[in-house]
Amino acid sequence: MAARAPWKLGPWKPRPRLCPLPFAPRAPWKPRPTPCSLPRSASTARPGGTPRPPGSIRRFVPEDVKRFVAADGRLMTTRENKEFLLAHDLEPDNGRMTRFTAGPDLHRLAADFNATFAFSPRHVVHPHDLRYFEPRGHPLAAMKRAEYARKTRQQPLWIMVTSVGGPSAVVRTLTRRRLASAIHGALEAMGYRSAPGSAPGKEIRGTIWVTIHDPVKAASQSAERFGTVVAAALDRQCSQRR
Repeated sequence: MAARAPWKLGPWKPRPRLCPLPFAPRAPWKPRPTPCSLPRSASTARPGGTPRPPGSIRRFVPEDVKRFVAADGRLMTTRENKEFLLAHDLEPDNGRMTRFTAGPDLHRLAADFNATFAFSPRHVVHPHDLRYFEPRGHPLAAMKRAEYARKTRQQPLWIMVTSVGGPSAVVRTLTRRRLASAIHGALEAMGYRSAPGSAPGKEIRGTIWVTIHDPVKAASQSAERFGTVVAAALDRQCSQRR
């Protein structure tokens, strides 16, 4: 076995320096895009805690849409939905409607049916349809937009009937349908036959909203009387010549 050569310390050599890579500055931080919110008119926005102005109604926001509809009615939605609502002049905030009081007959009707009435000259999105405009997108959003676009073209007057309380969903649903049908029938009898709110030489454009607070009490009343009084009030107060 050959002997290993003795180890010798050689001359010192500096260790090669590492070459630093050129520093690339990090791109400035940009916030993630947020859902679009529909602008509110300064005249309708209210500071928190202030009472509602005279004539206004209590805003109804269903539980399943409260995560993207603020307490002041501001709707957070997609840009596509926002552009659609603005293009068709649709109002998603039912709190902007005003109380509809048109004479003693309607006042007595409201007491007998335990109902409140509101009207807007604009077309208002039904409270339970707000779920189709959620900011994450809804699979039926396109279908609902097409439905609303067709409705704005074909129906000058929109009729909404909602209810609160009641012993069962069946009673609430049947009562709502019965009263809405009565209004439509009474309007047709007054000449508004071509479309809801459309008659020869005049039309009623906007949204009438009826809220029933006691469906059982309302179900025991005359639907025909209900429709006749509401239709007469709309014709008297809201119809316009064209």
